Amino acid sequence: MGISNFRDKLSAIIRPSLLAESDNFIIKLADNRQEIEQAQQLRYEVFRREQGRLESCNGVGSIDVDEYDEYCLHLIVIDKESQAIVGTYRMHPGMVARKGIGFYSEREYTIRGLEKIADDVIEMGRSCVAAEYRTGAVVSLLWAGIAEIKRRTDAQYLIGCVSLETTDSKVGWGLYHYLKRRYGVSELLSALPHQRFVLPMSDGELSDSELIKFIPPLFKGYIRLGAKICGEPVLDHEFGSIDFFVVMEFRTLPEKYTRHYRV
Repeated sequence: MGISNFRDKLSAIIRPSLLAESDNFIIKLADNRQEIEQAQQLRYEVFRREQGRLESCNGVGSIDVDEYDEYCLHLIVIDKESQAIVGTYRMHPGMVARKGIGFYSEREYTIRGLEKIADDVIEMGRSCVAAEYRTGAVVSLLWAGIAEIKRRTDAQYLIGCVSLETTDSKVGWGLYHYLKRRYGVSELLSALPHQRFVLPMSDGELSDSELIKFIPPLFKGYIRLGAKICGEPVLDHEFGSIDFFVVMEFRTLPEKYTRHYRV
């Protein structure tokens, strides 16, 4: 793809910035520095202050920021009454990743097969919702925003690292075997952990009912939509989590979701 075509396609993704709205909220792409910083502040509030992760956070002024933020699109949900940003999701179009610094997930994994579908991929990450807004409405709007970006890009796949709010190896390996047994592993992509992210093995086992409690709502949502893990879990020391790399194909979405979000 020539640079002019690349710029034209990127412009078609980000304009107009408004993606969808409801009676109480709007969802849009952040289109100025202030909105991006407010999204980063929300990420810091949730990941660091609430969950106690991001011990090595390099943010300044209570924000979560990394080198990928400059290359990504930032979905934001705004409360119409307060004008506060109450939900955010970071999106990295594959064509941008290829021409920029690569995919965030490649920090943790060598991903076989990704180069074949890279231009048809959107990488997701850094999803969070303010505590007082976790009723489902904001998450539903985030998915509506994803659906609109999917239409603008004609992307065929979502990929990303989904995090557990624990670093307990017993949980990570237990969930790996549970997910592999119940849902299978992707045949499209294969993710091999980099050495510094390898999750140590652990003795002991947890029951399926105990393991399920550790699957966060976002991860459960991906599973309901047909996402599959692509390999073993990794330990992200910087973020303070266990991560699974997942892929979801839009063509395999259950019909009720394709009708609802028109994807």
